[in-house]
Amino acid sequence: MRIALIDSRATRSIYPLALLKLGAWRKRLGDKCKLFAREIPRRGLYDEIWISTLFTFEIPEALALVQAAKKTGARVVVGGIAASLMPEPFERAGAKVRRGLIPEAELGIPDYSLLPDPPTIVISHTSRGCVRKCGFCMVKDLEPEYKNIPDWPRTIPAGAKKIIFFDNNWLAKPIEAIRADVDEIKKLQARGLRKIDFNQALDCRLLTEELADLVATLPHDPIRFAFDGLHEDGYFQRAIERIVKRKRQTIVSDVLYNFTDSPEDFYYRIREIAKLEEKYKCHIVAFPMRYQPILSSDPNREYTGPKWTPRERSITQKIVSKHSGGRGTFSFTGGPERSPLAELEYWLGKTPADFRRLLNYPNVRKLIDVRVARLRIKRAKLRIATRAEAIG
Repeated sequence: MRIALIDSRATRSIYPLALLKLGAWRKRLGDKCKLFAREIPRRGLYDEIWISTLFTFEIPEALALVQAAKKTGARVVVGGIAASLMPEPFERAGAKVRRGLIPEAELGIPDYSLLPDPPTIVISHTSRGCVRKCGFCMVKDLEPEYKNIPDWPRTIPAGAKKIIFFDNNWLAKPIEAIRADVDEIKKLQARGLRKIDFNQALDCRLLTEELADLVATLPHDPIRFAFDGLHEDGYFQRAIERIVKRKRQTIVSDVLYNFTDSPEDFYYRIREIAKLEEKYKCHIVAFPMRYQPILSSDPNREYTGPKWTPRERSITQKIVSKHSGGRGTFSFTGGPERSPLAELEYWLGKTPADFRRLLNYPNVRKLIDVRVARLRIKRAKLRIATRAEAIG
């Protein structure tokens, strides 16, 4: 059988791991597979077309691919996160939906030959599921059982320079399993591995002193912790303290907002990050993540949390984007002639009430643009002065 594997994602910063696993499984059964990126092959070339999905707000784009695939006469199969959570639109379009993980595919090694070149940045899991049941997350539905995967190193190809681990909660493992993972990572370092990234963030509530010792020995790029709500207040600060005391100075913090929080709650968490930067002389990049309901197809992503207004949500997005040059992050270190706290206050105000007022200021968009322009001028002058000092 000839199978076309279609990645429906709008952007492809990393390869579609699930499709590589599916390709390996189907090849073991004797099928021929080829990988495509948002492209449906011509009629008659393939017997089946398998389409992967990711975000539910991208369902309209995935449905367009399903409709194009149906016109080829091939059998159409759809899987992945969006299709598993919201199968009805795909079933109405005439596709067969495979929900959740396919055990036969999970057992094998991904077929890296489907890629144009061998990957140097590799994706893997050392565990599946999560011990938490967070209201904003669908892992509890997609992967309801927490499982250790001790044989994950066999999926890492030769030449891997970086591994991105998609574990939902690595630190929830027994300490013996974490030690085993650390040993395996160090063996891979001896083979040329340079960096790792637990991309879904580490659970700050689980970071003990013993675990901090293990975490700090690994080549993280970067270390990630989530500060998703006030239920993590105190735990987050303690985790940062434990990590920076072990000489790990660069951290990324995911900061969820627009869920059950308020603008004041969001401001407090961002301010705590700036305070930690100032206290420990470290570098923490805050990555605000706007909550979007998962079980809805909203291509415009206009959902507004119960304690936010559409304007407040929109202006927060603009401030984050303008502050970071479009990268969607806050970093309060390195500002010209300002401490991390002073940098935060420049952008967000000195108090939670200031922040709320800023979001509702009538000319706030113009104010933000003016501040960005002033900041660019200051930084340009600083660069010129630094160069002049170096030359002179």
